[in-house]
Amino acid sequence: MRYLMMGLAVACAGSASVADAAADMDSLNTVWNAQKERAKTAMPANAARVKAELAAAGQADAKIAFYAVPAMSDVMRIPDVYPFDGKLGGEVRATLAQGEFESASFELFAFEDMDKVELKLSDLKGPGGTLAADLRVVKTWFQNGNGWVSYFDDVGLKLTPELLLHDENLIDVDLEHAANYARVMKDGKATKVWISAPKGLDANAFDPYDPGFRDADVIQPVKLAKNAFKQFFLTFHAAKNQKPGVYRGTITIRQSNNPNSQTIPVAACVLPFELPMPRGYQKYDQLYFYSCMGAMPNRDQLILRCGNDKKRGEASFRNWLQSLYDHSVFHGVTLEPDNVDCLPLLKEIGFPLNPISGSCMVPWFGLNFGGRMSFQQLMSAKDGAEKCKAFYDKYVPGSQILVGHGDEQGTAFVTAHREFFKYFNEKGIKVGCAGHDALMLKGGYAYGYYPMGGSPDTLEKARPWHEIGNEPVGFYASQHTGSENPQFVRMQHGMLSYLSGLTMTFNYEFAIGSWNDRVNELYKPMVITYSCGDGLMETIQYAGFREGCDDIRYATYLKSLCFEAEKSGKINASIAARKALHYLALLKRDKMDLNAVRAEMIEYILKIRAELGL
Repeated sequence: MRYLMMGLAVACAGSASVADAAADMDSLNTVWNAQKERAKTAMPANAARVKAELAAAGQADAKIAFYAVPAMSDVMRIPDVYPFDGKLGGEVRATLAQGEFESASFELFAFEDMDKVELKLSDLKGPGGTLAADLRVVKTWFQNGNGWVSYFDDVGLKLTPELLLHDENLIDVDLEHAANYARVMKDGKATKVWISAPKGLDANAFDPYDPGFRDADVIQPVKLAKNAFKQFFLTFHAAKNQKPGVYRGTITIRQSNNPNSQTIPVAACVLPFELPMPRGYQKYDQLYFYSCMGAMPNRDQLILRCGNDKKRGEASFRNWLQSLYDHSVFHGVTLEPDNVDCLPLLKEIGFPLNPISGSCMVPWFGLNFGGRMSFQQLMSAKDGAEKCKAFYDKYVPGSQILVGHGDEQGTAFVTAHREFFKYFNEKGIKVGCAGHDALMLKGGYAYGYYPMGGSPDTLEKARPWHEIGNEPVGFYASQHTGSENPQFVRMQHGMLSYLSGLTMTFNYEFAIGSWNDRVNELYKPMVITYSCGDGLMETIQYAGFREGCDDIRYATYLKSLCFEAEKSGKINASIAARKALHYLALLKRDKMDLNAVRAEMIEYILKIRAELGL
């Protein structure tokens, strides 16, 4: 398999023999086998195609070709997949609002094996000085056979793009034995730990919190394999006061000790506005709650995972929270009595604490199979509601409080427990529960918010909750997280939910899944990103999750301008606003080109701003 080795080191003999034995036990890597067969013909064909395109562009002598490609795409970019949506020699560009993070992407193609290829990003200069940017390589590694398309477990493994790394050698991919290894430094020496062991063969041997496992701070030299594509991510970040305009720079590509180099042009356009917090589409007065179950870390557990190193654990905790905010997971934090001391940090980072998730402070009564609550239980619930009200009035006065009680509970449970919700309703606190029809049929009037089990566009299931006034209403489970496809993650948690009238993203689950995609049986690990000793790792689907929220924020700002234009008395502004609303109304929720939708919303925003003289 030399044609697809991508220059990665073969595993050490001991580990390789174990991996080889595991491959014999699980020889049905059907998707990986199909990928290998396809590569045998696809890679030489890609080489001929790229060579012809370079010749037509007057670059016949180029050793490396580069293609600008969309960062958000349904294309699974592995080494043998030609970037049909890319542009040879194209400018790597993005458009972003003030305060926003936004990614761009490109792929490199080499006609021979190349080691220690350096990529250096220049300063991006523009009207406001320098624009911040971060360059990473997209790591293609072995994931479950259902990777990219589902959260269900499947037979075997396949190559899947996912991790965004500064140092691609942090993860070693052994193509001979279909295995992933983590590089862990100890006493100045690198050791490799098998990540992808099947369940039953020490599948949890890898500890991502090991202090010897960490990525580099900036991009390191990479290897390019003959006739293979390799993808890179460039993420821009505009400060909230960044001066609008175009910022330009280059990425220089040079092989170590080779004086010849190539340059990739880079451009980012910073828009003259900030994005607001997201709001509902049909219910603009309702803030859109953007989160994910399990997003909030437990600081004490992080310290424990970091070997009881308090300093390192607290740094991991802070990095985790900052990562949530930077990825627009604005409501991903919770505030409870056992973590109230983190409130100053939440405020420092900038989290909006209204609404805020919390604890109902009511004991678990265990009436899972029905029955009636006793007087003592009701009084205990009433006391919990009073304590809950007092706690949140003290620490986040004026905030809307969302508290959960139970999970996917049946009709008997709902019937038994709905009595005490009145104590919370009286205090203005909303009680919610993730689940299905039993919640509406037996307690719809009593609940205050609802993460429904189902697809985000299940309109009829969400309708009665909206009509009762139980907001926010969100979805989970159809499908769960776990897909690495950034455009699908973006669509499901963004415009599909938004245009379907939902006011909450609260899927299951976030970053508590294993690094090993083979550790479970029914489901693969449901993750948006991965946790480690440094906080959270970057992944392409995590970037997609951020883009989903930011799509809603662009739409929110557009609608706010439309309302302002209608009130302005300026006929041209009013017409521009109605055209924008017309555009949004005609979007097909399940068939959108999200990159085009974002561009259209920006164009409408700029037109209306111009008509309003902003």
